[in-house]
Amino acid sequence: MSSRVLALAALLALPSPAGAQESPPAIPQTGTVEGTLPPAFSLLDGVTALLTAPRTVAGPVPLTLTLNSSLTVPVTFAAARDNDQNCAAAPTVRVLRVGTREVVYPVPGASPRICTQDLLGKTAPARGNAVFTRTLDLPAGDYMIEGWFAGFGNDLRVKVPAQPVRVTVR
Repeated sequence: MSSRVLALAALLALPSPAGAQESPPAIPQTGTVEGTLPPAFSLLDGVTALLTAPRTVAGPVPLTLTLNSSLTVPVTFAAARDNDQNCAAAPTVRVLRVGTREVVYPVPGASPRICTQDLLGKTAPARGNAVFTRTLDLPAGDYMIEGWFAGFGNDLRVKVPAQPVRVTVR
């Protein structure tokens, strides 16, 4: 992560000066407006994600998220620890019980943890991969695990989704 991004994050965290009046930007009714702010997350063109896990497992579920870059330059990825993801950095996941819409993880209504604010960084070489892994402790059952990378890719805030995987925990 470059010092430029860290400096910008620190600047944005500062309170606005006393007495300053900020007016929200006008929202266009149709078309686009030049100079509008980028979305909170953008997709990184040329990068795809693949989430893998064993189809059947006894015990913790190992997950691997592979970010595959087709770009001709290296891509540096960085992810912060997520308070709602048990302090894991990447991949970000949501687990649903098969046959229902019940969210098993992250646990709905659970108090988030307070995690350290370090970043996990990896670099994918030109036309190469960056791999992130983690494990999940799930009770016995059938699950669909949705996964994605949410963080920074070459200093841009990005989200790279992967196809969900089905896992049976015995």
